[in-house]
Amino acid sequence: MELGTLGAVLAFAIKLEGHSAQFYEEAASLAKESPASDVFLSLAEARRKRKELLQRSRRENINEMLLEPIVGLKGSDYLMETELSSKMGYYDVLQLAMELEENSRRFYLDAAGRVNLPQVTKLFEKLGEENADHKLRVKSLHKEEGPGV
Repeated sequence: MELGTLGAVLAFAIKLEGHSAQFYEEAASLAKESPASDVFLSLAEARRKRKELLQRSRRENINEMLLEPIVGLKGSDYLMETELSSKMGYYDVLQLAMELEENSRRFYLDAAGRVNLPQVTKLFEKLGEENADHKLRVKSLHKEEGPGV
């Protein structure tokens, strides 16, 4: 799936945030007896806010810039399976969450390097940095807790 315009990149980012929020909500329900549940709920809320921020950015840039061509960015390079099951272990969920954050980080930093609109470039760079922070939060759970999911 080629993301050939700024509009397509923003639409992909909005979907990515929505899917990520859903993933963290499901992870929180799997980890309901664990302190990880609060972290997952916090990350779900952060992803919902990011989705709103991207939607606002898309609305504010509704003009010819949405048709600005983007080259070399494929959505399929950043998609991953995030379906959770009750059979998954605690560390499996954490590993999947870390991979999700890393894929999102790569997407935003790659997109920032290809977008010619400074405010969107800054937004993508900020979101990529947040993903790195989120990954560290999840990684700290891996070190702090034992299996609880």
